[in-house]
Amino acid sequence: MYSHGRSGDGGVDVRGTLVVGDVIRTRMAVQAKRWKNNVQAPIVQQVRGSLGTHEQGLIITTSDFGAGAREEAERPNAVPVGLMNGEQLVALLVEYDIGIRRTSYDVIELGEAEVE
Repeated sequence: MYSHGRSGDGGVDVRGTLVVGDVIRTRMAVQAKRWKNNVQAPIVQQVRGSLGTHEQGLIITTSDFGAGAREEAERPNAVPVGLMNGEQLVALLVEYDIGIRRTSYDVIELGEAEVE
């Protein structure tokens, strides 16, 4: 994947090709949002408007998506835009051990005292 900062790119941060099983190749345009507030429908519309021919869109956020953004992403007769929220992002990072550090702890439980 490669990134660029050309104007008129609809805020797209990365453009590249997603390869699945060395068989399927999908051109992707990805926008990342490090936000506290939920992403709303206008951002989804902006990303969709920036897509090139045969390109799919994906928005990744550290927060979540509003109901309008979810509806817009799946609007009939429009190119679907994938949405990944912060919870999904963290799950992927943990699954692939990216940017995480695992620490082990001993858990000590006290049993009930025996009465004779």
